[in-house]
Amino acid sequence: MYQYRHGGDVYDENGVLDGDVLDFSANINPLGMPDGVMASARRSLAHSNIYPDANCRSLTSRLAEFEGIDQGSIICANGASDILFRLVYALKPRKILITAPSFTDYERAGTATGAEIAYYPLKKENGFMIDEKITEAILAASPDIVFIGNPNNPTGALAERILMEKIATACQSVKARMLADECFMDFVGGGQMFSVKPLINKYQNIVLLKSFTKIFAIPGLRLGYAVCGDEEIIEALRFHGPDWAVSNVAIAAGEAALKKAKAFMESTAEYITEERMAMAAGLERMGLTVYPSRANFILFRDEANHDLYGALCKKGFRLRDCANFRGLGLGYFRAAVLTEEKNRRLIQAIAGVIKNE
Repeated sequence: MYQYRHGGDVYDENGVLDGDVLDFSANINPLGMPDGVMASARRSLAHSNIYPDANCRSLTSRLAEFEGIDQGSIICANGASDILFRLVYALKPRKILITAPSFTDYERAGTATGAEIAYYPLKKENGFMIDEKITEAILAASPDIVFIGNPNNPTGALAERILMEKIATACQSVKARMLADECFMDFVGGGQMFSVKPLINKYQNIVLLKSFTKIFAIPGLRLGYAVCGDEEIIEALRFHGPDWAVSNVAIAAGEAALKKAKAFMESTAEYITEERMAMAAGLERMGLTVYPSRANFILFRDEANHDLYGALCKKGFRLRDCANFRGLGLGYFRAAVLTEEKNRRLIQAIAGVIKNE
C-alpha cells in the first residue's frame, strides 16, 4: 500500500487544513512569496478557460535570461519531483545509484520503473558529507543514473563544485546521467560557487534540477525545472510526461517571482544562515547531536530517544521524523528553519519535552 513519505502533511483525517500547526516538516522559505507573486497568480485565473502553454515559452525565456543559459536547455514541470519521474521513464535505467540518506523520491522513481537501486552510504562520523570515494562506487556499480542532492536532503550537507565535477566525470566514464538536485542551493550564501550550472555544456550528461517551490514559497502551485546541455534529454523529458504539466497560475507566479529574484534570494540566504546557526546552537545546548547543514533545515539526533515527534505533535508542532530515510533511523529528525519567533518556540517546546521526561 502506498504511504506518503514527505513533510508538509498539516491536514486532519478529513483532509482539512489545520491552521494551528507550526510546520517544521516542510522546508519552505519563511519569508514567504516575493512581492507581486500572489497578485500575478490571481490575475492569471481569468485565463483558466484556456489551456496553458505546454512549452512554458514565456517562463523559460525569463529563466534563460535569469540563469544565463540557452532557452532550449530548460524544461518546466509540475514541481521538481515531476522531473525525477520523467527522467527515469525517459531513460529506463537498469540501475541507479543514490546516496543514503537522500531524498526518498530518488529511490521511489527508480523503483517505479523496476530499476536496481545501488546505495552509497554516507557516514555520520563525517557529517553525512559526500566524499571522493563515491566516484569509485560509480565506476564499480556502472549505473545508468546517479542522483546527487546538493545540498543533500535531509542532511543539508553541501559538496564543492570540484567534487561534483569529479562525479560527473565518473558518470561520463560509465555512460551514466547525473541528476544534480540543487532545489535547496538558493538558500546557500554564495551558492553560485557550488552550483554545477557552469558545467552543463562541458558535461552534457548532467541534468540540473531546480525548484520554485522552496525558495519562492509556492509549494501549493507546483513548479520546478531542469537544465541540461543535451537538448535530446530535454525533449525526452518533455515526451515522457503529460502536456500542460504547468498551470497558467503557476506560470504567472513563476514569471513574477523572477522579476527581483536575485535580491530576494540573497536576503533569504542571509536570513536563513543566521537563524540556522541560532537553532543549531539551541539544539546543541540540550545535548542533541546536530549535523552540519548549509540549507534551510537542520538534521539532528536525539540519542536518548525521547518521544519528540509525538510530544511535539500534541503541542502543535510538526517535525520531519527521519526514521524512514535509508541510512538514518529512530531518533533522527529534520527541522526547517522558519522565522525567528517560530524557531524560538520550537526550541522551547523541545526543551520542555526533554525536561519533563
